[in-house]
Amino acid sequence: MKRIVSIVTALFLCLSFDAYAQMTDEQVVNYVKTAQAAGKSQTDIQRELLARGVTQAQAERIAAAYRNGTSGSQTGDAVQDGFIRPSSEEMQENLPRRRRLVADPNGIYGHDLFDGGELTFEPNENLATPETYVLGPGDELLIEVFGYSEGSYSKTISPEGTINISQIGQVQLGGLTIKEAKEKLRKALVSKYASIGGSRPNSSVSITLRNIRTIQVNIMGEVQMPGTFRLSPFATVFNALYHAGGVSENGSLRSIRVVRAGETVAVVDLYGYLFNGRSESDIPLKEGDIIIVPSYENLVQVIGGVKRPMRYELKPGETLSTLVEYAGGFTANAHRDDITVTRRSGPEREVFTVVKGQQAVFALEDGDYVSIGSALDRFANRVEVQGSVFRPGVFELGGEIATVRQLVRAAGGLTEDAFTGRAVLVREKEDLTSETLSVDLGGILSGKANDILLRKNDVLVISANRDLFDPGTLTINGYVRDPGVFTFSENTTVEDLILRAGGLLEGASLSRVDVARRVADPYGLMPSDTVGQTFSFSLKDGLLVDGGERFVLQPYDVVSVRRSPAFRVQKFVSISGEVVFPGSYVLLTEGERISELVKRAGGPTQHAFLRGAVLTRKMNDEERNLERAKRQLAESDALRDTVDVSQIALSENYRVGIELDKAVARPGSEYDLILREGDRIFVPEELSTVRISGDVLYPNSVIYVPGKGVNYYIDSAGGYGARAKRSGTYIVYMNGRVQVASKGAKVEPGCEIIVPERPERQGMSTAEVATLASAGTSMAMVVATLVNLFVKK
Repeated sequence: MKRIVSIVTALFLCLSFDAYAQMTDEQVVNYVKTAQAAGKSQTDIQRELLARGVTQAQAERIAAAYRNGTSGSQTGDAVQDGFIRPSSEEMQENLPRRRRLVADPNGIYGHDLFDGGELTFEPNENLATPETYVLGPGDELLIEVFGYSEGSYSKTISPEGTINISQIGQVQLGGLTIKEAKEKLRKALVSKYASIGGSRPNSSVSITLRNIRTIQVNIMGEVQMPGTFRLSPFATVFNALYHAGGVSENGSLRSIRVVRAGETVAVVDLYGYLFNGRSESDIPLKEGDIIIVPSYENLVQVIGGVKRPMRYELKPGETLSTLVEYAGGFTANAHRDDITVTRRSGPEREVFTVVKGQQAVFALEDGDYVSIGSALDRFANRVEVQGSVFRPGVFELGGEIATVRQLVRAAGGLTEDAFTGRAVLVREKEDLTSETLSVDLGGILSGKANDILLRKNDVLVISANRDLFDPGTLTINGYVRDPGVFTFSENTTVEDLILRAGGLLEGASLSRVDVARRVADPYGLMPSDTVGQTFSFSLKDGLLVDGGERFVLQPYDVVSVRRSPAFRVQKFVSISGEVVFPGSYVLLTEGERISELVKRAGGPTQHAFLRGAVLTRKMNDEERNLERAKRQLAESDALRDTVDVSQIALSENYRVGIELDKAVARPGSEYDLILREGDRIFVPEELSTVRISGDVLYPNSVIYVPGKGVNYYIDSAGGYGARAKRSGTYIVYMNGRVQVASKGAKVEPGCEIIVPERPERQGMSTAEVATLASAGTSMAMVVATLVNLFVKK
């Protein structure tokens, strides 16, 4: 919108006279917006506003108002920060035409044709000038002589209609066509260029329009901006109406008159262009033409079952059928047999019901309100078949389909699983309620029962056997490849079901297969304490049930293939480090111990340090559940402030402190741990150092000296630090054991002595002392109050 200010500012600089029709400030702003949207240059906008009567004073006033942001009272726009904010009504008006037609069914069809910038009817001035073009004052001509003789003249036709050529004089061209002017100039130039004349001329004359003039056209009547406009000489009626802002709400689109020299030369009907694309009514304009847009005569509204419900302008005598045609025709669900027309007749209204045969002759009047209803959602000749037929669906009642047998035949016949003992016919009664009739379908199809005549909206329902009778299932679990639930089939045996489940897995027991069967008595009258039965079988080669007759399964039987008690899956443990044959080993017996594994691994090497061996064990389900419970307890509100949850980590492995030297020396003792699947044992080589860390002066590693105590190694690290917690010193051995460094603790090769640090004491700040004192005072007041209450009691 900043461009509006620059355009209007530039406009008043080039205005020097008051033109024909005065525009309001709001009309000026709206015109600038529309022209900008149409892509017009500032020069074109200034020229057109000048032709529409915008004065210099008005242009200065609008420009100043928009610079100061105070133009809302005259233009209807909200001005903020120098920008124009259009109102909601203006935003709706600027919507594309198609959207407004849908959003406003009360609009008048065709009135928005000239509102937007999408369709301006601007003439194309880049085309070759037609020979029928009539020259007039202001046209600039380029006259060229070429051939044996050459010459060039650029002349503008004067207000008197003449041009002046040196050595020839004035030549009257106004009112002549291009073709006539060319011939007249050729004759006039013969006196100067002899080669142009004669029976065989050697030179030619051409005329080209360089700049065309503008013509003055008056637009009167029911338009948005009536007045006098200067337009291109190629402009037509439609282009002039666009420049006038289009037809107003009371204007007519059907009877636009073009008056030339006092006589009506054309009556334009825009509906011919809108509905049929006929452009012959868009006649070219001439200087001094007057376009008169009268008020409409008949305005009629149509709603309901048409494709474009709106208000339409009709000529006198146009009928209801014409209105439906203008509205795009009937919709698919429109009720076309009779249409309701509401008409004001004097002080009251009248209603007319126009039947189908009268719609083409029923003439509409101004203010008529036409309502087209919808067809009933009912069927007059429909029957339907559902269920077990090859082509279920809706069929036409009548002709070859009149009975149940004919309907089944039309639906492709019964499917193989159709239940023919009884079908259901749902019938609609006279009061639109429904009733159910039983149909002996098998008897009708075989001819043993009488066929039934169908009525409209009958629905024949044919059930399938599988829908009426539950086929049941068979379940198999245990040591088979694909355990699960299978659909029951008659004569299925245990062997058949095992094959359907993919066969037996390794470890399956052949000595016992159990079948559990439910107890069901559909005719029973009393409850029973027996809830199931069980059968056991053994299997032979080829999956044949051993012993007895062939056992046939019943619906909902559950077959359980047990695991053989003698079956064991290999369990692996591993040992690494300083043993002769490190690697993975299979446990040979339940309860195999560490000493036996070391023996199977060839025993320790000469560099092995058995006392420092480490056992890493995989957590089983019970231990994993215990760890989860500990973590949940730590996360509870009761322990959240006392337990660091991050220290309770869920891990799949944990270390077990062992003394492998004692286990090897005393097999079967309490030191000889029983192995578990997944155990990993690491036997390190003997180290000759001891590591000292924590709050010592110089943490480091020193050589192990047999028989030396803890203090010897702490002295080797420079002694205790300033905040060392001497009583908390502890030793971490290579096998994972931890022991407080008391007098009886022994230092071993490869261990680590750790001296913890005492927490630093912090004094209270002045604010903390004040807070504590305040809290003490408050507490004293509370206690005093309670004491007084107790004394009173």
